[in-house]
Amino acid sequence: MMNEIYSHFAGDTLPPHPSQRHVPDPNVRNSSRSVGHWTALSDWYTTLPHVILYSSFNELVVLLNRTALDDLRHVSRLMARHNARVGAQLRHDWHKILLRVAADSPNRPR
Repeated sequence: MMNEIYSHFAGDTLPPHPSQRHVPDPNVRNSSRSVGHWTALSDWYTTLPHVILYSSFNELVVLLNRTALDDLRHVSRLMARHNARVGAQLRHDWHKILLRVAADSPNRPR
């Protein structure tokens, strides 16, 4: 599905502001320069509590060998609880935002 969405918007991007022409296009997925640039700016894992990080395949093997299955299950439960809390907060926040937007819409709910 993401490929369909991406294909739909591919080529529909606005040109960059002249001051930003040196920045790689975030929509070019087959460019290591672009992917590297934007991945370095991401914080996918640093903002997620309980995620077990490793820096190499060898470190992963060591971690898996010394971590008990019950510990991994505990981490999984903690992550699931966090995701449920964050998801509920996001739904609440977006609900409020959309109600404010709808209030100014000619098609607002009555």
